[in-house]
Amino acid sequence: MKQNQKNVILPAAVKNSFKAIFLTTFLLIVSMNCSTKKIVVPPVTEIPTNNYHDGKFVWYDLLTDKVPEVKKFYGELFDWEFEGDDDPKAAYSLIKHQGKPIAGIVYSDLKENVNESQWLSYLSVPDVDAAAKFVAENKGIVHRKPWDLANRGRLAVVEDAQGALFVLIHAVGGDPDEKEPELNEWLWTELFASDDIAALTFYEDLVGYTHESQTVRDTATYHVIKMGEKSCAGIIQNPFEGVRPNWLPYVRVKNPAALVEKVEKLGGKVVITPREDIRKGSVALIIDPSGAAVAIQRWPF
Repeated sequence: MKQNQKNVILPAAVKNSFKAIFLTTFLLIVSMNCSTKKIVVPPVTEIPTNNYHDGKFVWYDLLTDKVPEVKKFYGELFDWEFEGDDDPKAAYSLIKHQGKPIAGIVYSDLKENVNESQWLSYLSVPDVDAAAKFVAENKGIVHRKPWDLANRGRLAVVEDAQGALFVLIHAVGGDPDEKEPELNEWLWTELFASDDIAALTFYEDLVGYTHESQTVRDTATYHVIKMGEKSCAGIIQNPFEGVRPNWLPYVRVKNPAALVEKVEKLGGKVVITPREDIRKGSVALIIDPSGAAVAIQRWPF
């Protein structure tokens, strides 16, 4: 992402329609390693690159109990394809776009009346053990201590000091090559933080980021966190009361307004429709049929 990728400021009027994202689903990732039903996960890059892009988000897994529904939703919305067992409770399904693996779906038998579905973002670091130790020593939580997962790499499931869940990874075979994302592929990731300045300090110390900041509208500051000259992600103060801090992934699309028209027909919800005062109408925030949030954006806008 270029530095002029600025965060949408979420209006307070929609905050009650955006369900809190619970963080207990780390148990699903643990089950990948210790379940009696073996789960085979792919590497984050189909062809080994043997290159690493520290500080970049390199993979995403959707944690959900509604596998058929989300497959239909994302398949029709983004033309994503799926590989894996057709069982509605299949433990893991691979998501592909134009034949390229881009993400996964992890099944969970979620608690009744509790929305735990979410997209889980994987952060590339050179030393997972050292990064997990830093999290633990700086008021974060290590939900799953570092372990080696066949094909995927060395992982740890952690929660930052403010409660945002993510995965630390040093991938087998390297990270995906850095290039302009294709349409209907991952564009960006940003953190809604309860304290944006404290979050900056936490992640700069964790990864070695620097940052560039800019005021958006009159009351908020958007921070682009960088490794050298490369923009990696964004951080902004969470505008929603009652919503836990979380990392939100973005998908690059051609026409967000047209896709928004399809979301509710496919069983999802629209939290923010494209508006001219928010990135020139280029972005929308949607929720899939299982309750997981994702942003869509035209790029460049």
